Amino acid sequence: MYFLSLRSHRLKKLTCRMTLTALACLLPLSAPTFAADTANHSLELQQVLIMSRHGIRAPLVNYGDVLAESTTHTWPTWKTEGGLLTPKGGTVEEHVGHYFRAWLAKNQLLSATHCPANGQVFTYANSLPRTIDTAKHFVTGAFPGCDVAVVNRVEVGKMDPVFNPIITAEVTDEFKTKALNSINQHAGQGGIDGLNQRLKPNYALLEQVMDFKNSKVCLQDKQCDMASQPSSVTLTQGKEPGINGPLRTATGAADAFMLQYYEGFPMKDIAWGKVTTPTQWTELETLKNLYHETLFGSPAIAANAAAPLLNFIAGALDKPLAQTNDQQAAQQAKLTLLVGHDSNIASMLAALKTKDYTLPGQYERTPISGAVVFQRWHDKKTDKDLMKIEYVYPTAQQIRNNVALSLKNPPQRVTLQIEGCPTDKQGFCPMDTFNKLLQKDLKG
Repeated sequence: MYFLSLRSHRLKKLTCRMTLTALACLLPLSAPTFAADTANHSLELQQVLIMSRHGIRAPLVNYGDVLAESTTHTWPTWKTEGGLLTPKGGTVEEHVGHYFRAWLAKNQLLSATHCPANGQVFTYANSLPRTIDTAKHFVTGAFPGCDVAVVNRVEVGKMDPVFNPIITAEVTDEFKTKALNSINQHAGQGGIDGLNQRLKPNYALLEQVMDFKNSKVCLQDKQCDMASQPSSVTLTQGKEPGINGPLRTATGAADAFMLQYYEGFPMKDIAWGKVTTPTQWTELETLKNLYHETLFGSPAIAANAAAPLLNFIAGALDKPLAQTNDQQAAQQAKLTLLVGHDSNIASMLAALKTKDYTLPGQYERTPISGAVVFQRWHDKKTDKDLMKIEYVYPTAQQIRNNVALSLKNPPQRVTLQIEGCPTDKQGFCPMDTFNKLLQKDLKG
């Protein structure tokens, strides 16, 4: 199998991760998963906070723009309006909710049969329809027939500040210089332009899939080599940062193809039947993954964009810090579900200085319906609180096949580690150490 060879150390690591991911997708769904809980009977699960990405949505991209002009093919029409959760996306999320209910009951945090008592569950979603609907479907799967409210705090269709990964700082010359230097350093040698050149094989595959050489962009605009097109970074106070240029175009295309796969389009219709192997999926999704990692993985951007969400999480997990009613409700709940976006998870994990991780069975770095799960455990033997962080997610095949999830047929679970909070063999780090690190990150 052919895989990319990227020059910078970080890109080599990411390529390796994606290679392993492609191989993992070939494994049967019964492959071993990471342990969901512990055999140590002195440990007691006391609180769980789930930060989830929304479920399958119709593509956000406007096919009347550069994507339409970059291909001779016709983009498919979805039955669901762009950006909204699809019916299948709702069903997949119910499977996820059903699994979490079983896991929480197994660890005796919530009842397996009775509805949660008032205040035991707090569900808070960004105020876009797809995030609200994802939360509602999770609740339906986890607590069928129960009255569990889904909270959203601003007008539907607008971004809640807690989930809005925008630049909150004043974009001074000093901030812009620091942010651009951070992004280019994160991109590796030559900055974003150098990154694009190292991704030339990936772009070449995309160009082949899209018949780019015969597109309007190539024939009329004379831009026939994606890797050589100019790039720029957009930094505006109050708006989400962005990278304009070929990486953004490629991200829109790769995202659309992956959503077609998840939604269950016939293979002959996914990417016009031109993406058929794990290697090809890996190469295309690497473009999208690197867009998010380069933009939100840079420390200067991540710390700023993730600050509102991390502030909320800090108040929910650390008792002295709760300041808002929502933080207090989350703090008192046994289960808190937050539903946002891939940009929330990417910036949050970067701001926490999460160590490198691989998600077997997935091509996406922040997969659809995947969640970062913060778990507070109490060790009765030592009378100490412990933190465990896991990425819990359905595999690409589980999503496409609409697989019902359970303790016997679970999603994948990968233990995450954050810099400065060393974990033991079971993935636990001291809660007080975690809280101190979180506060340090928030102070910058």
